[in-house]
Amino acid sequence: MTRSLLRALPTLLSLALFVGLLIFLLQQPGPWRLAYWFSQANLYFAPALLALALTPVVLTGGIDLSVGSVTVFASVVVGLLLAKLGWPLGPALLAGLVVGALAGLVNGLLVAAGVLPLVATLATRELFRGLALSLCGETALALPEAAGDLWRWRPFGVPLSVWAVLLTLGVVWFVVHHTWMGRMLFALGDNATAAKYAGVPSKRLLVGVYTAVGLVAGLCGVGLVLQYPAVRADAEKTLEMTAIACVVLGGVRITGGAGHVLGTALGIATITLLLVALANVSPSVRDLLLGVLLLGVALTGEAARRRAR
Repeated sequence: MTRSLLRALPTLLSLALFVGLLIFLLQQPGPWRLAYWFSQANLYFAPALLALALTPVVLTGGIDLSVGSVTVFASVVVGLLLAKLGWPLGPALLAGLVVGALAGLVNGLLVAAGVLPLVATLATRELFRGLALSLCGETALALPEAAGDLWRWRPFGVPLSVWAVLLTLGVVWFVVHHTWMGRMLFALGDNATAAKYAGVPSKRLLVGVYTAVGLVAGLCGVGLVLQYPAVRADAEKTLEMTAIACVVLGGVRITGGAGHVLGTALGIATITLLLVALANVSPSVRDLLLGVLLLGVALTGEAARRRAR
């Protein structure tokens, strides 16, 4: 019993923080309205989607530091196709998804070839950000009105961002916890050598999960194009750190082999509430607090796991 509680300590801390932040926010009039939370979902949909997509990668013992750059790169490509080349909205958005998937494929091939995930994705992070800057420069690229019209569409009264997060949550949860692929993810993250001798197709699995992350990053780039009237190559510089914080805060072991997708969902909810509570704080202080929280949860989780062993 004690061992189980120690292993669940990061998740319990996240739950306690979530409850505390929710109580704090409910002291204000805005959070009692559903429209308020829909507006927040529109603001923070990208970290949520990326955190869900990163969960399988972290379960393998990997990491992807390039998701923010891939998101921006995809948004710049879509913006150029719409504003400069006059592409129709549908094909341009599809091109953004393809760009994201190809970027993820590059990461997957590098990791499968034996390059450390931290090194590979740190390098591609700068590569894709540099490509975005070379295509767009440091000025904002104005977009047509039609993109914003699609973003304002609300099926059954619910924003597209909420539907995207719920759909991604369902798919990732099912794949990770109810398929043979999910079992292989845990095996690979727990012991890569043993997984290899057990017949786990490690290279194909790594290529697959990194490509999937790239595809979701492309979807986030499409979302940015739909949400804002302009795209910038220097935007979303802390997106990957926020997404990783959601995963770690949700109790997914950063070294792989342990965690749950619903824990990531709890981490997303907690980080979102924290960002909402700190909305009037300067970005530098907000990033500092997020970093301290991430470091504290990571150290607490590792200490608890060692104690459990």
